[in-house]
Amino acid sequence: MEANQAEIVLSGLTEVNALDDVQEIVDRVCRRVVQICSYRTALISLYFGDDIYIGLEGGSEEMRQRFLETARRTTRERRRQKRELIWRNHRIAGTNICFIPEGSAVPFSGSFTLSEDTSGDWRPADRLMVFVRGADTRIHGIVSLDNPASGLRPSARELSEELATVDRFIKLIGVLVHNRHLASKLRESQQQYAAVVEQGHDGILIERKGTVLFANSRISAMLGVESRALIGASVDDLIEHDRFAALPGEREARLVRRDGDKLAVTVRTGAIMFAGASANLLAVADISERQRMLAQLMRAQKMESVGTLASGIAHDFNNLLGGILGYASLAKTCLDEGHKAVRYVASIEKAADRASDVTRQLLGIVRDKEVRVEAFDVTRVLNEIAGLLVETLDAAVEVRVQTEADLPLAVCDESQLHQVILNLALNARDAMPDGGVLTLEAASGGKDGMRIRVRDTGSGMDAATLEKVFDPFFTTKSETRGSGLGLYMAYRVVERHGGSIDITSAPGQGTCVHIALPSSGRRPARAEAANQTGTRSGGGLILLVDDEQLMREVGAEMLEGLGYDVIVATNGQEAVDRVRERRSEIRGVVLDIAMPVMNGWEAARAIRDIEPGLPIILSSGHDVDAAMGHTQGIRVASCLKKPYRITDLCSALSDALSMSV
Repeated sequence: MEANQAEIVLSGLTEVNALDDVQEIVDRVCRRVVQICSYRTALISLYFGDDIYIGLEGGSEEMRQRFLETARRTTRERRRQKRELIWRNHRIAGTNICFIPEGSAVPFSGSFTLSEDTSGDWRPADRLMVFVRGADTRIHGIVSLDNPASGLRPSARELSEELATVDRFIKLIGVLVHNRHLASKLRESQQQYAAVVEQGHDGILIERKGTVLFANSRISAMLGVESRALIGASVDDLIEHDRFAALPGEREARLVRRDGDKLAVTVRTGAIMFAGASANLLAVADISERQRMLAQLMRAQKMESVGTLASGIAHDFNNLLGGILGYASLAKTCLDEGHKAVRYVASIEKAADRASDVTRQLLGIVRDKEVRVEAFDVTRVLNEIAGLLVETLDAAVEVRVQTEADLPLAVCDESQLHQVILNLALNARDAMPDGGVLTLEAASGGKDGMRIRVRDTGSGMDAATLEKVFDPFFTTKSETRGSGLGLYMAYRVVERHGGSIDITSAPGQGTCVHIALPSSGRRPARAEAANQTGTRSGGGLILLVDDEQLMREVGAEMLEGLGYDVIVATNGQEAVDRVRERRSEIRGVVLDIAMPVMNGWEAARAIRDIEPGLPIILSSGHDVDAAMGHTQGIRVASCLKKPYRITDLCSALSDALSMSV
């Protein structure tokens, strides 16, 4: 019997020693234990921290899973209490074995409280429990033997032999299982570490005395070199930075790629043990995208600053233009229709109108305006842009306009389309530094559609550039010449109108921008000749409110020329005081919006409180429709866009006064 048991133990040790998986070892041990002892059922419960292994021989898989679930629900403290209870009451001196004789109520699960009560989970036969100690000599589990093979209690001699054999076997197995578990956790930790190092976002270099000892796949990809080719390389040849190695914290540096390009990175350093000696670990992060985003943010902030500046400039510039256009229209009323100076004055008005358009376009670039959809004549818009380009572009650039006859009206925001086409034309100019032909085309695009093309004979673009042309901040120009927003804004504007935009180009073959927009199907009406010098005379007292002296002077001249009496105010508060003083005399108010002390909105509200029926005409150098859309519940007759002519002022006043009671 002893020889047979010794063979079983030896073969069992040989068998499990060849295994690495802890759960498989536990299952094999259960089989060997029932071969050694006179019991049919062996249950092993092992605990290594949060890792639990349950082995069962002589029972079903369902039973094993039930034991496993119970073990997982039991706290470490509860398991410790159970072990102490069994150890204290049933341990065989000098061994790790507890012999639980028949009549002791010790269930597999439950309170483990000794009781004479034989109800519940009670097993009437003797049971053995062997404590399993690990390599650290601490108890890590129990082997529980139950269900005697003969159905009878083993004899004292048989039990003594079996106990001695089981005790020796479990002592050896406990150490082996513990070591296997530690090895398994070590492998798992190494795999996790390898995954972090190899699949992480940062490149990893380990160096000692400036020589690379280890490089992960990420750093090799960043450098464009295989990892093994980096071993033994000098860190100074890979990273441009003064004395970055072995310094704490994070510093910016440049990674020198194999192709000579330099990649912006940050380098974090720390001490590490590698191959039995101290070394430095360098965590290298690619920050080129972060720097690109930062540059975009700075450009966006610059655009915001430009917008604020442009808004102020536009206000002041429109006031100057108001004086020029106002006095020009006044001079026109003083001249006979055939007078030679009429043509000169008309040229001044035309120049002022174009200057006003430039101001409007500048504001359109720096502001995200609401879309104002309307039907308009595209041919007229293209001819206006062509006229502006002819006067501003180099003479070496020929500007052509080609449109179909009887073209339907386009349906979109005219000012935004004007801005888009002008931007495209300026891009075309930049592509033809030595001159060429710029063509603006418009044609019907079928039912409810229209096609607009801006074509040049410039240098063209390759396929790689074409893929990025609509990306925000992408530009092929120098930073001083382009923001990279022109085509992006064109794309946004066309998209918001339900249209599409595309570009065809090739190196040396020029570029063509194709725009598809909705159309109304209606044709432009014939423009009727307008009497530019004719005005309707009026009468009564008009209050003119503007913070700019030039606008007050020219406005007063125009009003007096129309037959009105005039009083002026320099801000909203003065205007309110004038109305309060002369409310019975004043027939109407021409009120600027942007003023100090009290702005136009506040003044209009106060005037309405004093004289609810008094006609109020607003004036603004900004978007008139936007101004009328923000009247904040204040009833106003109309809004004059600066700069305005005497005819504009006459028409606005006549309409406002005719509507008043």
